[in-house]
Amino acid sequence: MAVYGGDLAQLDDLAARFRQEGAEIEALESRIGAALQSTAWTGPAADRFRQAWSGDFVPALHRLREAMAENATAVSRRRHAIESATS
Repeated sequence: MAVYGGDLAQLDDLAARFRQEGAEIEALESRIGAALQSTAWTGPAADRFRQAWSGDFVPALHRLREAMAENATAVSRRRHAIESATS
């Protein structure tokens, strides 16, 4: 039989970390997007990067941010389930 558990305070910290890092990912995306928009940069390299940014990097950052949010929720649920089971 498998045994499940965890340190409640550490699980709270982990969920908070996932939320915080998700917010940092969003801020990173915003900062880089703003820098790209405000920078005078033309040519094939600029076009390639901007295309990669919008086509590859931004969607990947969105997936990562969503994963952080989903896992923050999952950790919080597990934490509450452990607390309920042990109270």
